[in-house]
Amino acid sequence: MITSYAPYRPRDRSTPQAAPRPRTTRTSPPPGGGASTPGNEHEAPIPRRWSWRWVWSRHGVLTLVPLFLAFLIALRLVHWQVLESSKLTVQLNAQHSLDTAVPARRGNIRDTAGELLAGNLAVDFIFAVPDQIRRPEEVAAKLAPVLGVDTDELLPLLSDKTKPYVRLIGGKRVDQTISDQVIALALPGIFLEPTTRRTYPERSLGSHVLGFVDGDGNGNYGIEGAWDKALAGLPGHLRAERDTAGNEIGFSDRDWRPPLDGMDLILTIDRTIQYIAERELERSVIEHKADGGTVIVMNPKTGEILAMANHPTFDPNRYAEAARTPELLTNPAITFAYEPGSTFKVITMAAALNERLVTPDTTMDDNGALSIGGFTIRNWDFKANGRITMTQLLEKSSNIGASWTAFRLGKTLFYRYVTAFGFGAPTRVDLQGEGTGIVKNPKSADWSESDLATNAFGQAIAVTPMQMVTAVSAVANGGLLMRPHVVKALVNSVTGETVEQVRPQIVRQAISRETAATLLQMLFRSAENGETRGTLVPGFQVAGKTGTASIPVNGGYDSNQTIASFIGAVPAADPQFVILVKIDRPKDEPWGSLIAKPAFAIIGQELTRYLKLPRTEAIPPGVATAEARSIANALTTPTATPRLSDASSREPVPAGPAIVRNGMTQAAPDQQLIPTQSTRIPQSTPRVVSTEVITPQAAIRGTTPVADRQSLPPARPSATATNAQIVETATAQAIRTPVRAR
Repeated sequence: MITSYAPYRPRDRSTPQAAPRPRTTRTSPPPGGGASTPGNEHEAPIPRRWSWRWVWSRHGVLTLVPLFLAFLIALRLVHWQVLESSKLTVQLNAQHSLDTAVPARRGNIRDTAGELLAGNLAVDFIFAVPDQIRRPEEVAAKLAPVLGVDTDELLPLLSDKTKPYVRLIGGKRVDQTISDQVIALALPGIFLEPTTRRTYPERSLGSHVLGFVDGDGNGNYGIEGAWDKALAGLPGHLRAERDTAGNEIGFSDRDWRPPLDGMDLILTIDRTIQYIAERELERSVIEHKADGGTVIVMNPKTGEILAMANHPTFDPNRYAEAARTPELLTNPAITFAYEPGSTFKVITMAAALNERLVTPDTTMDDNGALSIGGFTIRNWDFKANGRITMTQLLEKSSNIGASWTAFRLGKTLFYRYVTAFGFGAPTRVDLQGEGTGIVKNPKSADWSESDLATNAFGQAIAVTPMQMVTAVSAVANGGLLMRPHVVKALVNSVTGETVEQVRPQIVRQAISRETAATLLQMLFRSAENGETRGTLVPGFQVAGKTGTASIPVNGGYDSNQTIASFIGAVPAADPQFVILVKIDRPKDEPWGSLIAKPAFAIIGQELTRYLKLPRTEAIPPGVATAEARSIANALTTPTATPRLSDASSREPVPAGPAIVRNGMTQAAPDQQLIPTQSTRIPQSTPRVVSTEVITPQAAIRGTTPVADRQSLPPARPSATATNAQIVETATAQAIRTPVRAR
């Protein structure tokens, strides 16, 4: 029976026909594991799961690759959970917890009357969290005008998603005005970080005394450097949880240790006196076209520094600009040494008087020149003063007389007194960066006889201005050498209670009280009757000495440059302050009597008025001589003065100028001039100065333009008169007569 019909189609034999593909069927192996049946001869073998062929098959790859990846993930989890567990835990806690030091408020610095010299200003850092800023272009466009920068400067910082936190405008602090504008914008991802910035409201006033605080909050130079720990206080600590913006979560647990604010410092510096000193120093430097200068005012009874001025100066608010010239930050008053010149004759005379080797009336023959150790020493005016007393030695500022006095002392006693007055060692003033000066050791191989002769009048010996004013203050204080200091008290900045009062500290008794009184009388005669005659401070006696020192260069001295100085105590009978005026390298005149002495006069006049000192009548010459003689007679008694030597240790005393050769003391040859290198400076052509009464401003200014008075900050008014009255009504008269200056 036919079930289907298909039409016949003849086979096309013109093309080869492909052999039919054998069909593969999967049959189970015969029971018992026997060989496959003949019908399975052409079937493909199934790869085994443990064979390499299976590994590289599609089934093997799909199975093993996920297993391998899972294994790697497991290893990574072990690395994170086991090996890096501690580190990751710390990072995780840091992201979600706030653990930070809280800075203490830095203490204020005030002058002796409580006027603010250095304080703190509330400011903010501005920072951004880029992840929270969705439209950086819009935020930058709004924020740039407020911060005073270009949009292109802000945009890269706001768009950098790799940084979780970035400070804007280079990490500079902004004041409250800008902070308020930023807050008003309410920009997402922009935050304020409150902090403080050190501020100096008086700008450059007292900058070398104060120093400055850098961007990291560290004190540098001056008070800020020397008292950094007391001013900085102790930081606090806060540990709490915070949100994604870095802000503390108020309801979370917190560990809070409050900071201990720094101490406030009360200085001995008087703001008004500091202003007067800086003003007159600036005028002198500008008028005489000098390189710079220093003025120090000290209370000789306590060692308190009432003013310390230097020029040029700097603004500690802009310390980064001054740091481009590092030497501008250094305080010349305590760091830089100079040769004091004839002001050092005060020390030489103090030693000789205290050893009773001379009295004010002791005479010597000044022949005008002394040859010793290959050097020819001459007087500043190339003249021989003839027979002079010790008082006239100071009046005429005789170099030969000073050398003669030093040789009477001998090197052992002379340098013992130099050390007793504090030279060659720091004064330990409470400021950062004090120098020691240079004093040759008479036992060293490089010391020679000429050093003793020249050291006697302040050459070939280097001192700091602080050492010099401290030593002369000892003479003004009855021979007691006081430790100078600038800090008067430490005050708790929170309660206002005085924590520590800095007491005056006696270093040593350099000379006896009787010697000091005698020397003050001699210095009074020197100041009134010396190279420039006239009353320095009308109504007050002034004990003082001029100084003009050549500047050492290349083993010799520069004949064209000097350091002019004047140091004096007011009033001479009972000094209340000592003033040192030092002018570096004046260009118009070299002499201390013409450069530094007028500035001293103006400062002295204003200080006596400001401090309301009672006027003292000028001592008549005859009375002064009688008093000096009575004091000199008292010195002849065995118990009159404590001395640094006794008769057994004193070296032989020659009759005149002496030199030491081969351990033997000899009289120096008279008029024996050797044309070799000299420690003198060239004689200046004497000039005639008007004898008419002139105002202090005219005496200082002349025709040279000076800085505008308003360029310095106004001084604090006193209880009875404003500073404007003190400055503008300086009516005390400065008299200058024809001079032959030293």
